[in-house]
Amino acid sequence: MRLVLLTAILAALPFGATQAAGDVQAGRAVAEIWCKPCHVSSGTRGTDVAIPFSEIAANRTAQSIGAFLADPHGAMPNIQLSRKQIDDVVAYMETLKGR
Repeated sequence: MRLVLLTAILAALPFGATQAAGDVQAGRAVAEIWCKPCHVSSGTRGTDVAIPFSEIAANRTAQSIGAFLADPHGAMPNIQLSRKQIDDVVAYMETLKGR
């Protein structure tokens, strides 16, 4: 009975909602190390070098941010993050929506 109930609950969740969420604090730490030299990681505009995280968060889905971080970044440095680090950065960026 429990298995049937659990299956029904999981089936009702939006796609991807069953994935483990990243760690916001760990994501902030990764962003401070790898992203902050070019991106403003909080607030609004700060440099002309790269789009602020708040703007990226406002205009992209968590899935698209994660996919972007998993691939080479064109003009950006070739930073290779682990799947966990990507999930963490995405979780952090999700906290910036609406700022």
